[in-house]
Amino acid sequence: MNCKLAVSKRPGESRPYELNRPFKSDSSHLSSDNLAKRSPTMYLIRQNQNLLDHGTRESISAVSEDIEGMGRSLHQAKNNFKAIFNASSEILCIISLNSLQYLEINKAYEQRTGYSRREILGKAKLGFWSNEEDRNRVIHKLLAKGRLRGQQAIFSTKKGERLSAFLSAETVEFDGEQCALVIAEDVSIRRHAEEARRDLAQRLINAQEADFTYIGRELHDNISQSLALVNMELEKIRLTLSDVSIDSDAGLVRLSGKLRELGRVVGHLSHRYHSSTLEILGLVVASKSLCQEFADQYLLPTQCDCIGVLNNLTADVSLCLFRVMQEALRNIAKHGRATKVNVKLIGTLNQIHLNISDDGIGFNPNGKNIKAGLGLISMRERLNFIGGKFAIVSKPGSGTRVEATVPLYGSPTPVGSTDFERRL
Repeated sequence: MNCKLAVSKRPGESRPYELNRPFKSDSSHLSSDNLAKRSPTMYLIRQNQNLLDHGTRESISAVSEDIEGMGRSLHQAKNNFKAIFNASSEILCIISLNSLQYLEINKAYEQRTGYSRREILGKAKLGFWSNEEDRNRVIHKLLAKGRLRGQQAIFSTKKGERLSAFLSAETVEFDGEQCALVIAEDVSIRRHAEEARRDLAQRLINAQEADFTYIGRELHDNISQSLALVNMELEKIRLTLSDVSIDSDAGLVRLSGKLRELGRVVGHLSHRYHSSTLEILGLVVASKSLCQEFADQYLLPTQCDCIGVLNNLTADVSLCLFRVMQEALRNIAKHGRATKVNVKLIGTLNQIHLNISDDGIGFNPNGKNIKAGLGLISMRERLNFIGGKFAIVSKPGSGTRVEATVPLYGSPTPVGSTDFERRL
């Protein structure tokens, strides 16, 4: 825009300029005879345009006020950024991409790393970087991509202690210089909390298994045996009675049958809490036995296929998969309304995969009214503890599939592994 600054003493006079913004001087001007002079008015004018009426002209002072307001806003924005920067719980630092000097660090950086601002600012030190190569690698990636997100990294404190963090970075302009805003989320505390949670979960599982073992053995060795002895005594008494009526004898027979049925129920409970088959004969035999008991108890056809399953699984893995299988079958009997069930246990050199599916009514796992029961929570916790994964796939009207995968860290020999790997 071609503009000139003009001074007019007669605002009513028309000039070949357009008034943009007038500015009135605040100083008073007196003549030698103490008469007030006309206050000169400054105008920002555009060439080749006529001036408009003086009463409608906007003062240049408005421009000055706008600039001052922008300055105050900028100052306030800087203060806000500084407050947020220092209040952040994450480790934050700003590093020049040219000199690699630290231009700013926040309080979390000082607290977590042990370095003070005086030791870091204005210096091209490594700071919390473990070595120069790590820092240069991050800088090169940042320059190439413009940003980094959620990379796991290992840093060091001033004392040389290990600091695990998720690293993110962004290229920013700071004081007119191209810089890297580095954000490090310290996950050391989270990792310690997770380890404590896992330890607590394992203790609870161990305590639960100890209770299950005790209850199972008591049911099998005491209650079940006692019921069998009572039934034998009852049968002996029935046979010794000579003058008993036909109705009374039939009643004794029915009572004996109820005792035998009660004994079978107690036996099922005993196996549910503690499977001697699993402990002695292993996961394959125990899984087939469990599926057969389930089919007999609920009159629900249940197919169990074990392919390539390892013979020498650890006790933790075998027990975990067996408990997951038990809970899944229990949920099918309680909620599934299925007509058939398929159980597959597939083992390779690297992992074991358990798949339990039914053709029941299904459900929406993500539904608002669906809440995980203690059984599902227990399954997840057991699998998490041994590094396994758990998933439920279902939708209304299409049945349900429960999947559990457990990694194997050794190199045991699977049953029929060569033939199974070839089919995969």
